[in-house]
Amino acid sequence: MTSRRRPVANRLQSLEPTPPSRTFTLAGVRSLYEAIGGEAFHCRIVSHVRTRAFEFPAAAFQPDPDEAHHMVYASPVVQAHVASNLVAYFEQGTSSRHYGISPSLRHEVRETEEKIKSQNKGHTPLFLVIEESNQLTPVEMVNGECHILDEVVVRDGKPEPLLIGGRKGERFLIAWATSDGAWPDIPNNQKLANMILAGVRVGQQTADPILRYLDHEGLVTDSGRFVGAMRLTSSARLSSATPMDSKAYRNRVSEIRAAITAMERDIHVPHMALLVNAMYRDDYNDDSYQRLHYLQLWQSLTEAGKKVLGYQGKSIKHDNKVVSGERTLRELTEYRNDVAHWWTDKIDENCLADLQRTVNELVRSKYF
Repeated sequence: MTSRRRPVANRLQSLEPTPPSRTFTLAGVRSLYEAIGGEAFHCRIVSHVRTRAFEFPAAAFQPDPDEAHHMVYASPVVQAHVASNLVAYFEQGTSSRHYGISPSLRHEVRETEEKIKSQNKGHTPLFLVIEESNQLTPVEMVNGECHILDEVVVRDGKPEPLLIGGRKGERFLIAWATSDGAWPDIPNNQKLANMILAGVRVGQQTADPILRYLDHEGLVTDSGRFVGAMRLTSSARLSSATPMDSKAYRNRVSEIRAAITAMERDIHVPHMALLVNAMYRDDYNDDSYQRLHYLQLWQSLTEAGKKVLGYQGKSIKHDNKVVSGERTLRELTEYRNDVAHWWTDKIDENCLADLQRTVNELVRSKYF
């Protein structure tokens, strides 16, 4: 019988970015934007920016008024910081070019902070901010791939924003990936983002999803203008938070920063890349998604446990040791079989949490 198991190389391929779907043509895009008052605009694209904000989980923070943000990872392309004030982080910092040129990002940052703080009365929420800035091989968009439009238009005598955070009297640029137009090759930094999220998860010893609050990206012209990139491609839960004063906050961030630096040395090892990818999950309550997440996480654990994390016990599949949580490795394996063969009516989220705690502890033992 021929094995149908996908080799590591094939599974790594699934981590690569999916090229944008180019079902629109230049003619179709021109018709679309001309109908709402847009005009073709000559754009020379030279860079790409992306900003994401997540919760910094399991932390009940009581900050000093002047507490600054703290870096957990920095490279020429990707930076990650933990901050207690999202707006202040961007407005007082000097690193975020994206925030300075995108009114939509500024609007989303303000809305995100207001919303999250209103939901967290009694303590200050912490944010993990991951910023990317990629220099690209310049691409000329001269055939209608790029258009300029009013940020706010008037419909039926009333102002109506075309752009989130749109300003009256201002105009914005937008570009669309088409089947017959130019489009830049945009690097994918998801592997580094996964590594950072894994480091934070383990440092905070949480098995809960890490909520993503915002994800904003776009292109930048040679004149420094932001270009929206068009490509087709909240949850209530019980959780615990550890009280954290400013000293504990700084110490924890320092630990996470050191661990991420250590993890980066192994991130190009195939099994490590698959593991940190499997560790991240957003807050999806769909049973099918959670089943798939359990299977991916278990598979990565069994492959990376000895090869990357240096697990010293018996075979992970048959070991009766409890690494963390309440279930042994053997029990987690048995439950994996139940999930894979649909012998469970619905996934047990406690088992999923124990599997995540087990992975967290093994990563913590290796890198923290």
